[in-house]
Amino acid sequence: MSRNGKYLVIFILSVVVLTPLGLMAQGPAWGEWSPEEIKAMLGYVPESIATTKPLIATLIPDYEIGGLGALASTWVSAIIGVGLVFVVMIGIKKSVKRAS
Repeated sequence: MSRNGKYLVIFILSVVVLTPLGLMAQGPAWGEWSPEEIKAMLGYVPESIATTKPLIATLIPDYEIGGLGALASTWVSAIIGVGLVFVVMIGIKKSVKRAS
């Protein structure tokens, strides 16, 4: 593994380990507001949010996995997210190589 690759792995692992710090924050995570919270902040709900928000279902609602505590659920969610990004990036890399 290259030096840059090692730094990237260290960075990703650090972010995963620090992910539960968000549990100590008050209120929802930035950008994860409900339409009601947006209305309270802006005074209205943008049409695009009003029409698409009900259609979006999360794989792990509120990052809680049944049977696990909040801390463990958050770490598992972070690991799943990193894994999904990793798989997508490998797929993009392979498709770019084939196109070259």
